[in-house]
Amino acid sequence: MTNQDDFSLVDDEQSLGSGFVIRPRNDSVSIITDDFRESVSSSSSTETPLAQIIGRFNFFGKRSRQRANSLKSKASFDPSTLGSGGDLFSDHPGLDDSNAEKKHKWFFDVPIDQATSSRRNKMQDRIIHTDVNLPVRDFEKDGASEMTFGRRIALSLSQQSWYYPGDKKVQPAQASENGVESKAEEMINVPSLSRGWAYFEHVILPRYIVGEDKEKDAGGSFFHRIGLLNSKLEKAEPGEKHVNTKLYDPFFTPLSQMGDFGLGFGLYFATLRAVGIVTFIAGLVSLPNILYFHSSEYSNGQEGVHWALMGSAVCTNLQYVPCEGCKEDMFPNDSYRFISLTNSDGTEQPFAIKNNCNGATIAVGVYSLATIAVLILGFFAINIYLDRAEVNFDEDEQTAQDYSIKIKNPPSDASDAVEWERYFRKKFGVLVTVCTIVMDNDLLVKKLVERRETLQKIKSKVGPALSLEIDHLIKVSSEIEAKRSSLASGFAKIFKGVPELVENVKVLDDEIRELAALDRTVTTVIITFETEAAQRKVLSIMKTADGFDRKYCFRDDSFLDVDEPPEPSGIRWTDLNESDTTFFVRLIIPSLLTVGLIVACAFLVKQIRSYGPIYAAVTISLLNTLFPMVAKSMTNTEIHRSHGSKQTSLYVKICLFRWVNTAIVTTLITPFTSTLMEGEDHLLAGVYAIFFSEIVTITAIQLLDIGGNINRHIFAPRAKTQEDINQCMSGSVVELAERYTNMTKILFLALWYSSIYPAALFLCSFALVVNFYADRFSLMRSWAPAPKISHVISRINRIYFIPATIGIMAIISSYTLAQFGFDNLCATDTISQSYLGTWLIPSVDGKKVESVTIDEAYQSYKLCDQNMLQRSPPAFPSLSSFQPFDMKWMTDGQARISDVYGWISVGILGVLAVHYIISLYTGFKNTYKPRGKDKDIPFTGNEIEAYIPQVKSPEIPYPLVACPVDLIPEDLFEWENPDHGYKYYDLTLDAEAIMAGGKKRRK
Repeated sequence: MTNQDDFSLVDDEQSLGSGFVIRPRNDSVSIITDDFRESVSSSSSTETPLAQIIGRFNFFGKRSRQRANSLKSKASFDPSTLGSGGDLFSDHPGLDDSNAEKKHKWFFDVPIDQATSSRRNKMQDRIIHTDVNLPVRDFEKDGASEMTFGRRIALSLSQQSWYYPGDKKVQPAQASENGVESKAEEMINVPSLSRGWAYFEHVILPRYIVGEDKEKDAGGSFFHRIGLLNSKLEKAEPGEKHVNTKLYDPFFTPLSQMGDFGLGFGLYFATLRAVGIVTFIAGLVSLPNILYFHSSEYSNGQEGVHWALMGSAVCTNLQYVPCEGCKEDMFPNDSYRFISLTNSDGTEQPFAIKNNCNGATIAVGVYSLATIAVLILGFFAINIYLDRAEVNFDEDEQTAQDYSIKIKNPPSDASDAVEWERYFRKKFGVLVTVCTIVMDNDLLVKKLVERRETLQKIKSKVGPALSLEIDHLIKVSSEIEAKRSSLASGFAKIFKGVPELVENVKVLDDEIRELAALDRTVTTVIITFETEAAQRKVLSIMKTADGFDRKYCFRDDSFLDVDEPPEPSGIRWTDLNESDTTFFVRLIIPSLLTVGLIVACAFLVKQIRSYGPIYAAVTISLLNTLFPMVAKSMTNTEIHRSHGSKQTSLYVKICLFRWVNTAIVTTLITPFTSTLMEGEDHLLAGVYAIFFSEIVTITAIQLLDIGGNINRHIFAPRAKTQEDINQCMSGSVVELAERYTNMTKILFLALWYSSIYPAALFLCSFALVVNFYADRFSLMRSWAPAPKISHVISRINRIYFIPATIGIMAIISSYTLAQFGFDNLCATDTISQSYLGTWLIPSVDGKKVESVTIDEAYQSYKLCDQNMLQRSPPAFPSLSSFQPFDMKWMTDGQARISDVYGWISVGILGVLAVHYIISLYTGFKNTYKPRGKDKDIPFTGNEIEAYIPQVKSPEIPYPLVACPVDLIPEDLFEWENPDHGYKYYDLTLDAEAIMAGGKKRRK
């Protein structure tokens, strides 16, 4: 044991969860808890089942060799860490090899480096010193100017019984099984709506740290907000209570700071802005086409056309022309184009509507090609810009990913952290700071989480005063069941009540005991080094041919497969141990269902369009809104080791659905001859309706946050426990994949129709600007915190999907020029004698009738198929030579520009094919290239979140921790609960209590 004269001992249960903080008089801090686990350990003659399922979390710090040996002599039980457990070491060269076998020791040695992080020093001082009076913020006493409008409204209405009903005062809860209730909870057992709103604004909503001078930094003036655009902000940890913080400003937070929300979100907003700029420039290049379509030369100035469609290819220069051999049944989907007229001699002949607008001129084609060229150059520039932005965001935000490696194939028995530390020190000459060893116990973790969720449901039904000891729960459930009527018993089979939930807890306890008795093996090891240079050195060696040199073998016979891990919050710890085979098998059914839903929804839109394109546009927007919910449910059935992988799968499903549903289906279900027609029943009116819905309707629904406001203002005031109130305040779930698909959907729609609706590029740019600010507002005022996802979706989006939009635009634009006319009428060489004479021909709009004399020089037409794209097989490329010999509709200029455009589209597809092959090849290469500069910032002392196994439950406001938290320094967590210590969320204590028969409780 260490000499107590060298330490000052204080009780600090609130900050550390339980135990003591020991402050040595040298330059380091050691945290040691009095661990009641020793009694559980000693109850078994050998090793308990829990000890057999150990995963380990290990933190290495500074100390002398003498002090290391002294502290390591303090033995304690090594508990069941469902994801990790650990030792803490430092002064690595001084470690003795004999320590490798002493793995059931728990202590931490956290260095205080004054030159590293002054803010962290202050935080450590607040934890360690009880004689220093440092302020702790009371979130419920925020000033009105610091609150959101929703909070101000809620607090003002909370005095009204209709808004905040019921008596919220309850008796303090008794200590319960496995320590779910703690001493601290007795003080917070009264549910408080005010505390719930404080939780929403200080834990859920993102905040940044302001200086000591609150008036200087936290002012809300317009000029202060403008000044934020040039400010460097430091994101506060959720629940930060030791320094002043302020909510991020949705409008004036600089783009460079959006990486604070994760690299994925930073790149998303950078992409939104960049694509908005590029599409605006492309719109400017298309301006000559917009002016031409709006001119008298094209369509008589488009008189009477809706303002939003002016400058599109909508054609108002229409007339009825002789249509030899035409019959009404030849126009099944556009019967309005056919009319039968009688001349002065009483002869009846068929006529059809002819579009007299020439939109396939060489000039139109050239400007369209120029637009494509600008988009190609623009997206090439975006790719370079996003590569640099990725580096800048990554360098701006230091995370554990920058210091860590993931070992995917460790030996199954390699559960000794000291062995891993020694391996990297001896083989590579680098220092290990944190070692997380993952065991194959996913099912056990899931069962423990389910048990916590069930207990929370019980608590929500009966209130927080109920003791959660299993014996007491059984007694209460028996009393409830005895008082039930037969009708209530029937309902309980569908909607579980307390007795059913208690029975579920008993079943889960038995399952947990069985799972805990199984032997566990190591599946993954995550090593965090002290410096970025160490990580880069190891990856540079292990991901090249040098990694197969036997001198780098682990235990002299194991070649390690290493990679850079996702962010700590991006790991799905409960799926981490699944095999690649399971991943692909579980991916098949959701993928097939996605294809089936795409077909079914296309059929639905087709049926609804018969009632009008406005109804079809609304249906399309609703399906685009609802399908992500279905896609999320399908994706939840899949196995993904990281949130990045899950988001990628979700992105592909939603993106394909929205592309098909928004643009392709609209084209397929709209009659070919409606392409250029004016009116709400035709194609371009429907396209504009979709844009309007996306810009106005969908954005309004998002900003109103109806579901979130219902939770905060209706359900939260009526919740029985503080946990339920907090859960109602947890914000709306946001999926980064859905946000990306929303962007690509709008872009795809604009490019698909840009050749006949060039102003769609401006609408696209405007829609992306709206999304840019609407999403920033939601991110900073209503959305729940999302896992930090790396660049994976951004790269897939800009490497595969955005180039695909360019290729598709080139193809569709080439067909548009080739098919122009869009009336399925081809000129004949001669006119039938039956048409000769005087005819009273009405105008297409029916407003007037004109007397026309038809002679042998009058141009006659016959029905032909101009739809080259939907032929079977399709005519590809869109060349003039694909016109039937006796049914030609192209003018000479149209034929020339169509041939040029068609071959250019083939060339673009060829370039895309090469691009995809190179990208896939590069993606599959097992190489490593460091990105950005090594900032030479040590991991220790900079409040960087470590790889601590945690599981987020929809029933519990804070993550559940799947490893012992007793000795994990606070600054290795990314969140903090002002009401409970981390020990409250420690699943290993649940497991220990179950294994001990429910008699052990958290102290």
